[in-house]
Amino acid sequence: MLAVALLLPPLLLCGVLALGRYEERLLRGPAPQPHAPAGRHLRAVPDLPSSEPPAPPPEETQADRRTVAGRGRHAA
Repeated sequence: MLAVALLLPPLLLCGVLALGRYEERLLRGPAPQPHAPAGRHLRAVPDLPSSEPPAPPPEETQADRRTVAGRGRHAA
C-alpha cells in the first residue's frame, strides 16, 4: 500500500502532462513538409468543347403553357 501511495501521484502527474502535450500537438495541426517531393503535379483541366452543335430546346405545347401559367394562381 505504501508503494501505491508513493507511486500513484507522480504517475498521474506524468499522465496529465503527456495528455497536455498531446492536445497541444493536435491543436497545432499537421507540420508543413520542408520540401515538397518532386513528383507529379495534378491539375484540373476543363473538358474540350464538343464539335457537335448544341441540341435545340424542345418546343412548348399547349398543355405545358397551361401548367406553367396555372402555377402562379393560388386557391385562396
